[in-house]
Amino acid sequence: MKTWKGLAGVLLCCALLLGSAALADGYPQGHTSRHFGQVYFSTCTGNDDGYVNTDGVGGITAADPYFLTVISKSASIWAEPRTNSKKLASASFGDTLMLRAAEGSSGYVEQGGFYGIDYKGQSAWVNKSYVVRNTLEIVLMESNVPAYIAPDTNAKKVGSLAKHTRYRVVGIYDDFYIINLRGAAVAFIPMSVRHYDTFFESNYHTGASTTLTTIAATTMRTGPGDDYAAVKDVKAGAQFSCMDVIDGWYMVTEQTKADGLVYAFIPSWAAQTKDGW
Repeated sequence: MKTWKGLAGVLLCCALLLGSAALADGYPQGHTSRHFGQVYFSTCTGNDDGYVNTDGVGGITAADPYFLTVISKSASIWAEPRTNSKKLASASFGDTLMLRAAEGSSGYVEQGGFYGIDYKGQSAWVNKSYVVRNTLEIVLMESNVPAYIAPDTNAKKVGSLAKHTRYRVVGIYDDFYIINLRGAAVAFIPMSVRHYDTFFESNYHTGASTTLTTIAATTMRTGPGDDYAAVKDVKAGAQFSCMDVIDGWYMVTEQTKADGLVYAFIPSWAAQTKDGW
């Protein structure tokens, strides 16, 4: 299976992201969704090498870039865009901050390496180095995913990541995601690992669903096709909540102990739904 290199420094032009997709060189592979029309299971990337900033991209909220997420253990909030100004407070890892909109435009306020934010009704500033503006988050669908100190499989391994764990993507370098690890450090993981974008969680959270029952033994996969990576084998009689039908594959949710709901696909020939989807 082929993977894309790099990420264009623009918004995602796709609706869905799933790892290990079978893609044609240069173009994402489109699929037809029952609910959303044409969707794509890849980021809208070019053939860029080297580091690419992912600020402003990620899932369904890509068009609304006014949220910052703290990716360091703490981030100071300043009265002015400089570190020798009055410190107003500290934000913790994972906290969300609101960008301040620029007057007379659809942009936001930034100056000298700082983002302008709204903090408790007043104007404030936070250093860009300690936050990300994207919402691109992935959930791993395989175990023992290697995390490296550099974008090279020969580099030192800094960890082995578990299945059904999620990570915020803070950048991309060649064929590697740069992820936020352990609340402060970053690590590099191959983009080819089985994963999905948490777009699914926001887009389908309140959508219609139906009950699906498997009528034959089959393999659950990360995408709608036999060329997508296998998640696990499923026996006849298993039941799932079905959220969508994409290219003749049912998109289902599965409850896991490690990470709550995860999303996967079951071929339509091996299952039937209560509402006849």
